[in-house]
Amino acid sequence: MTITTIMKHLLPLLLTGFCISNLWGQTPTNVESAEHDPINDRWLVSNGSSVLYTDDLGNSWNTLGNAAASHGMEVIGTTLFTIHNNDIKAYDVTTGSPLGTHSPDNVAFLNGMGSESNADGDVLVVSDFSGNKLLKIEVTDPANMSSSVLVANTGTTPNGVALKDGVATVVNWGNNADILQVDVATGEVTTLIDGTGLGNCDGVDWAGESLVVSSWAPNRVTLFSPSSQTPGTWTQETLATAFQVNNPADLSVNASGDMYAVACSGNHTVFFGVLPKPSQLVEAKLPAVEAAFCGTGLKLEADVAGTWHVQGTDATGKLLGQWQGMQTPGEAMLSWEELGLWTERAVLWQVTFEGNGAGQWGTVLKRMPLRQKR
Repeated sequence: MTITTIMKHLLPLLLTGFCISNLWGQTPTNVESAEHDPINDRWLVSNGSSVLYTDDLGNSWNTLGNAAASHGMEVIGTTLFTIHNNDIKAYDVTTGSPLGTHSPDNVAFLNGMGSESNADGDVLVVSDFSGNKLLKIEVTDPANMSSSVLVANTGTTPNGVALKDGVATVVNWGNNADILQVDVATGEVTTLIDGTGLGNCDGVDWAGESLVVSSWAPNRVTLFSPSSQTPGTWTQETLATAFQVNNPADLSVNASGDMYAVACSGNHTVFFGVLPKPSQLVEAKLPAVEAAFCGTGLKLEADVAGTWHVQGTDATGKLLGQWQGMQTPGEAMLSWEELGLWTERAVLWQVTFEGNGAGQWGTVLKRMPLRQKR
């Protein structure tokens, strides 16, 4: 093993996660998707009208030939598939040379994609975010791709997709978003996790038998793992918080399953994080939590003790104020006066709860200001 290879693998082990600003070459902008390139052991990021790659964990970025990606990306073998302005593009993953383009019919906003290669060929499942549907794209021959509707209406706003063993796992936009699964052969939809406690989920990928999920409410990357104690349920562990990720979008786990990268669309960076070994995972029950407005203030309820954090922004996203406090199990009422004068102007409220040994929960509430400023 060369010194360069050793350093590439040693650095992630020294840090729990990091964003590195580019020191030279290209600078990522308008990032939406990160993808691992196992052929060249490097990371790719969509860059608006181009694709960039880094082989030193974001220390430097270079343009990948003529490749373009506005949203999701997937690598199958030696081919990079991208979503670019509602087209499916195929490129040589090493050179970025174009291999094919497919334009699906009757789509609104193609966003996330997952991929799988098996004995029957290569396939993508792509989410139509605004059309509330999923497409199946046959890509065995990148020069002659074809598409069909896999699910005409998911009943959700689908975003990130990951494929494994003929099943597409789909995360969704919205409050307390579910995680769905779809049989790629039949289009049958089932619910894997009914209410994640996360709002506006964006990216997803498999890490062994666990799922790595990015969300905007709260800004977080979360690891969901099957419970060994209660079959059919999932535990969660926070991998990255709002201090590390800003509007984390599509993500990717590397081939060895020990690291992930997520495109942070809020600040045009790529965050690289280390994945824990299965033996290091600590199971945490998802708390039963509720937050809602009432006539006199904000009602908070949880079945475990923990810490609440409330912050409010105006319609432009400007932070107006915040409140934090401990709560015993049960219901609590916070009046507007207790929260502060900023509540009079806050439109979007981000509410998070961290239970004592019972995982984390978050939601975003919307309230049009009704009171006049004193």
